[in-house]
Order: sequence, then C-alpha cells, then structure tokens
Amino acid sequence: MSNIVSMKFKNQVHRKNSKSNGEKRTLFLALSKNASLLLIAIMFVAGSTIAVATKVPVKQVMSSYSYDVLVILVIMELFTNLIAETGIMQLLAIKIADISNGKKRLCLMMFGGMMFLISSCLNNITAVMMILPIVFVLLKTLEVDRKYVSVFFAVILALSNTGGAASPVGDFPAIVIMTSGITSFLSYLTHAFPLFAVTSTVLVVVWGLQVKNDVDDGAVRKLAISNLKSQYKNINIRFDVLKLLAVVFVGMFLAWSFVPQNILPPEVIAVLGYVVAMVICSTKGVKVGQTTDLKSVLTIASFLFFAQVISQTGVLNLIAAYLQSNIHNPKLLVMAIMVITSVVAGVFSAGPAAAAMMPIIIQVCNGPLNAYSDWIAVAYAAAICAGSSLFMWSATAGFILSGKVNDASIQEESGKSISWGVGQYMKFGFVNYVIQISIALIAMTIIL
Repeated sequence: MSNIVSMKFKNQVHRKNSKSNGEKRTLFLALSKNASLLLIAIMFVAGSTIAVATKVPVKQVMSSYSYDVLVILVIMELFTNLIAETGIMQLLAIKIADISNGKKRLCLMMFGGMMFLISSCLNNITAVMMILPIVFVLLKTLEVDRKYVSVFFAVILALSNTGGAASPVGDFPAIVIMTSGITSFLSYLTHAFPLFAVTSTVLVVVWGLQVKNDVDDGAVRKLAISNLKSQYKNINIRFDVLKLLAVVFVGMFLAWSFVPQNILPPEVIAVLGYVVAMVICSTKGVKVGQTTDLKSVLTIASFLFFAQVISQTGVLNLIAAYLQSNIHNPKLLVMAIMVITSVVAGVFSAGPAAAAMMPIIIQVCNGPLNAYSDWIAVAYAAAICAGSSLFMWSATAGFILSGKVNDASIQEESGKSISWGVGQYMKFGFVNYVIQISIALIAMTIIL
C-alpha cells in the first residue's frame, strides 16, 4: 500500500515539475520573441529616467537628435527591397551553389564572400534574408551535421558584420560614423574596405579549414544542386532594371563622396536616389517594395535617444578627457578606446555601442589626434564590428538569423532537427571576436 502511495506521490511531483518546466520554456520563448520590443522599451525608459534625474531637458535632447541616421537607414532598406525585386540575389546564390558543386568547404567560403560583398553595399539584415531561402534548400539536400551548420552560420553572421562596416552605408554603426563629420564618405571607404576585406578573408580561411573535405562520390551533391535549380528555374532576372538601379546607386556613392555635407546632406542624397530608383521601377513594371521593418527602426531610434541623453549629461566628455590625460601615447589611446568599445558592443550589442561611444570618438578626434581622424573612425568601426560578432545578441542580424535557421528545420542524417542559437554560437563568437579585434589592433599599431 505504501508503495502505491509513494508512486502516486512521485507521479504528482513529476507532473508538477513537467508543468513548471513547460511554463518556463513558454515564458522563455515569449521573452526571446519579444526581446527587441523589451529592449526598445528599456532604452527609452532608461533614457527618460536619466534625463529627468540629471535635469537634462528632453526637448534639448531631441533638438540634437540624429534624425539623419534614421533616414539613411530606412532609405537603404527600401533601396535594397527594389534591388531584391530584380531577382539578382537569387541568381548569384544559385550560381555560387552551382560553381561550388555542393562541396561543403567551398560553399561556406563562397557564400561567406558573397555575404561580405552584399552587406558592404546594402542593409545586412535584408542581405541575409535574401540568401537564406537558397541556402536552406541546399543544406537540406546535402548531408550536413550539427558542426557544419554552426560553422556555416557563424561565418555568415560574422561576415555580415564585416561587410556592414566596410562601407559608410553598410550598417548602422558605419552610418553613424559617416554622419558624425569626423571623416568623409570617400576617406572612410578607402580606409575601411581593405581592412575589412582582409579580416573577412582570414575568417573565411580559418573556418573553412575546420570543414572536412568531401569524401563521397558527389551523387548527393549533384542531387542538391539539381533540386535547387528546379525550385528556382522560373526566376526572371530584370537586368534592364538592375542596370538603371546600379547607375543610381553609383551616383549616390559619388554624391556622398564628393558633395560637401553642408551643401547636400547624406540623408537628402539618399532620399533623392531612392525617389529616382522608385520611379524607374514603377515605369518598368517592377513591384515597388515600400515596406520596412518598423521594429528595427524603433530599436535604432531608442539607441540614438539613450546615447544623446548620456551625451547631454557630460559623462562621456569626462571619460574622453580622462583617457586623453592618462594615456599620452596616441596609439595606446586609440587601442584603449577600441578595446573598451568592442566590449561595450559585445555586451550591449552594436547599436547602443555605436551610439553611446560616438561622442567620445568625436571628442578625441577634435583633440590632439585630429590628424588621425580617418583611421580613428575605421578603428572605431573595427572595434564595434569585433564586439558585434562576440555574442548572438551583439549582432544586428543575430536573433533574426537564429530564428530563421531554427524555423527551417535543417536535419542531420539521423533525422533530428539542428538548432542554432546563443549557446551554439558562443565558442564561434569568441573566436570571431579574437580574430577581428587582433587584426584591427595590429593594423592600427602599424598604421598610426
């Protein structure tokens, strides 16, 4: 009798524990899905609280608000949508899969290179979203394991960051730098692109060597390529529209490079370019995608608000003055700022780091290091880029990429779905961070 009572008690405890664990998982999933919304609320509430506590007028904060950054960010996403409608991204991804013949190491290297180039010109989140459908079709047909999937998407995430930092319009931190006035569009591009191209090459080679060479007869890989081609055989590439959009895009780059910001601000050039591109697509019968991710816009808006509040308190000026007064060697000063910035970017994500640390960079560039301002801008971008590759939440596209990979249900040979998230990325992120910050520090040691 006592055994029966004991068994019933154990079953009740087990059911309660299972229910409790289920509720915890449900709560965790709900929090993870709404993490960006919680972050937006926290940043606005924290910023407002600090402003009230330090008696900084919010109206004064908004009078110095970086609206130009938001405008460029939205416009570049809309412009990317127009390019996506031509079908060129899908064609490039299919060509890469075909040229690589489905070989896992070559696929990783070539898709990584494509990610870098696309992210350097276009919004990196949108660039990631455009190539994922082709990648998923390929990986589902190939015989991939958990390690390969982790390595593959660790490379994609890291190179979306390096690509975004390689040009002044690739990602939020680069846009903040371009609109800050410490460097010009052309100077940033010519200084940053080579550095981040080298960094990306090192990342691709390091992770590519972690992938074993294919030892099969190639039948599975041929089937994967055939499957991919069959699914995208009816794709229509609008080269006539793409050529015109390329001309507009080059025109925007030239205007950003050579027209002074006080005559024609970067955000106005972006709007003019998009309007022309929109007219071209409309007259050519191409769908004009005018949708944007409002959540990402609000996230960036909250970062800028919080950073502006902190800037108005004068704390950042004190930090900049302290660093300059205690570190007299220009190289060591820049390196100290880089390490601090990279850690802030890693812990709090690239957006807050870019917005919060920018006033310190401006203060330093207006001081005795004015002659090095172009390289300091690149060093700052490199530090943010390294930090944004440290954790899943640090990268702009981190959680979005993780969610899409998990929804795709890529399976191992055993039939078990492969998950990819914060835990799976952790060790890869640390290596990505070390490689990127090391290359950046070495480069600044040589150059400055």
